[in-house]
Amino acid sequence: MAEVTFHHVKKAYGPVTVIPDLSLDIQDRELMVLVGPSGCGKSTALRMIAGLEEITGGEIEIGHRVVNDVPPKDRDIAMVFQSYALYPHMTVRENLEFGLKIRKTPKPEMDRLVNEAAQTLGITEFLDRKPKQLSGGQRQRVALGRAIVRKPAVFLFDEPLSNLDAKL
Repeated sequence: MAEVTFHHVKKAYGPVTVIPDLSLDIQDRELMVLVGPSGCGKSTALRMIAGLEEITGGEIEIGHRVVNDVPPKDRDIAMVFQSYALYPHMTVRENLEFGLKIRKTPKPEMDRLVNEAAQTLGITEFLDRKPKQLSGGQRQRVALGRAIVRKPAVFLFDEPLSNLDAKL
């Protein structure tokens, strides 16, 4: 995991400033939760960390490296959105393996990572099922698993718990 720091970060869309001045320091291995009303900038802040939204001012650091101009693919971040978008034609196992295959992870390592994540999330029995055969909570676990298997420097979760069952 890596430290994430906002130094006086601003975000504006034309003349409308949506985040006027955000400074915060999230330590390595620390869990930080942004809470606020709808439209206050929580998702925008996450999207700025991920590089999906450009910042208007200030600096964002990940692991003591300024990432303002670093493309999303080079930030080593896994993000889970509220709408968890699984590949419907793939099994749970194939959904979990997808990002690892793109990164050319060796098969034994891929199997180990997928099995570890499935065990942790309690979805081992669903590995051969397609997403349409799962409940909303089970689908959300698969989406979390896709992030977990990557072992990124930073995890970002945008309302990931909205469909989880109480057991997890």
